[in-house]
Amino acid sequence: MNDLTQLQIQTIELRRLLNRSEMDPILGPQLRSRLQDAEEKLHMVRQQMGTLLPRETPTLPRAAIFLRGGGVHNSEGIRPSLAGEALIQYEKMFTEQAIHDERLAAQNAGRQRRPRGVPKPGLLFVGTPRGSFGLEFAPQIGEDDSLLDVHAHSLENIADALTRVAASGEQSLDEIVSSIPSRVIQPLKQFLRILAQNGAELRLAFQDRPSRSLAASQIRAAADRLDREVEQTGVELKGRFRGLTLESGGFDLMTEEGLVKGTVADELTEEDLERIHKLTNRQCVASLQKTIVRKIGGPETTSYVLLDASASK
Repeated sequence: MNDLTQLQIQTIELRRLLNRSEMDPILGPQLRSRLQDAEEKLHMVRQQMGTLLPRETPTLPRAAIFLRGGGVHNSEGIRPSLAGEALIQYEKMFTEQAIHDERLAAQNAGRQRRPRGVPKPGLLFVGTPRGSFGLEFAPQIGEDDSLLDVHAHSLENIADALTRVAASGEQSLDEIVSSIPSRVIQPLKQFLRILAQNGAELRLAFQDRPSRSLAASQIRAAADRLDREVEQTGVELKGRFRGLTLESGGFDLMTEEGLVKGTVADELTEEDLERIHKLTNRQCVASLQKTIVRKIGGPETTSYVLLDASASK
């Protein structure tokens, strides 16, 4: 993260804290002084960059998760193992969802894939709001903040996925899992599992929309069902690559066991697809993510995501 980005985030956070503590006789003056210093440094950095008309600091989209129950002591504290693992898996969900949403945004803009060299999206842990125990996040911003709207939508998509899985009941997981980006499934399972192990309840909150709550019993049932019915593994298969479609991202691979079909990973760029496309009708080794959804009283379904492929030696 460069100096400009750090100072932008610092000034946004200091303004937020000052708005909440302006009347405090001790914190108020301290925060005003820190904000003034940060704004002066931000102005100097922008001048050094040669920006005659500095771009207005964007408003960061925010989301928070509130936990209560096992592992949480009211709004006073939280077990480090619960907070740490929840933070890790929540950011992994966001990263994979945001990569998927960036690809869709690129398609809507007339490109096929995300640009090459674009860094992976990530989250910043920006606060611990009160009300049970809260963990607040904001997407990282780089030189180009045009993806902030996309990443705000990604935070909402994560909440949608968690809510749908937790409310699935007796409904088949097939349709639900197929509507969630494949690479989001594993951290989603781990996120629900760590909450279930601690008997925690979850509330997902946003700046501009109603919050969503999941009871501890819903979380436990969803975690158990995902463990029982959804399996994801990484596999390597050898076979003759029959090609891929650049528009839809579908691929075919003929192995000794039969035809394997699926979609390519969201993070692959146009250059990656062109490289893999040159393997058409050649023997290759393909790295894939394999997802199996088991249906109670019915056949299981298997899907594949192509992570990479190279010519067989």
